[in-house]
Amino acid sequence: MSQPLTGKKKQLAENFYDKLLSVMTKKKLPFMIGGTFAFNGYTGLDRPTGDIDIMIPIEEYPKILKTLASEGYKTELAEIELNWLAKITDPDGFYTDLIYAERNGLHKVEKDWLQVAREGTILGHKVLLEPVEEMIRSKSYVQNRHRSDEGDVIHLILKQGKTLDWERLLTKMGPHWELLMARIMIFLFIYPSERDCIPKWVIAELMGRLVDLFSTNPPKEKITRGLLLSNDFQVGTSQWGFKPITELK
Repeated sequence: MSQPLTGKKKQLAENFYDKLLSVMTKKKLPFMIGGTFAFNGYTGLDRPTGDIDIMIPIEEYPKILKTLASEGYKTELAEIELNWLAKITDPDGFYTDLIYAERNGLHKVEKDWLQVAREGTILGHKVLLEPVEEMIRSKSYVQNRHRSDEGDVIHLILKQGKTLDWERLLTKMGPHWELLMARIMIFLFIYPSERDCIPKWVIAELMGRLVDLFSTNPPKEKITRGLLLSNDFQVGTSQWGFKPITELK
């Protein structure tokens, strides 16, 4: 997690972002803005940040890196073993990430995200923002002692719940629907007067799944999906004999 920039450092970094967005737009490269810039766009907040998250479809990243290299940027794949992002550096040493997958390995950035992405203005550029449904899904997995994005999920629901594609969100959560249900319950606790942000059919669907879950026997094998959220749950596998599940199942 980057540290928010202030003063001259912030201005220099934003000059770098501005130029990079200009190049990517001029070259008609497929991209979306995620992270804090997108979160601010969806909520109307002005939370400071130390970087800009540029999301690109996974099948497009070789072409995009080649194009940016021809424009004078240094490009490299970062955390190769996880295969989820590339790093872009300009001649002055400023850098940012191009993200084409998620660190937990569950999802790749897909071309169809571009079709449902919403328009926004970032540093004066008209760009696409990462779909809010994808942001909610992704942030639902960030939960540990040092960082939790639960508050972000709740505020995205508060500000965008009435326009969300809830069917898409439920589909994308897949067998991990419990994470979404948990965030919705916390939302209802924090903003009880705003429950009409969530369609009644969504609540009925999730409640039905919960009833079905408890109408069947639990797995005989001791399993945990905790590592999808945080290494805090490593103790379950290292000391208590649970088998880690790190896939979308």
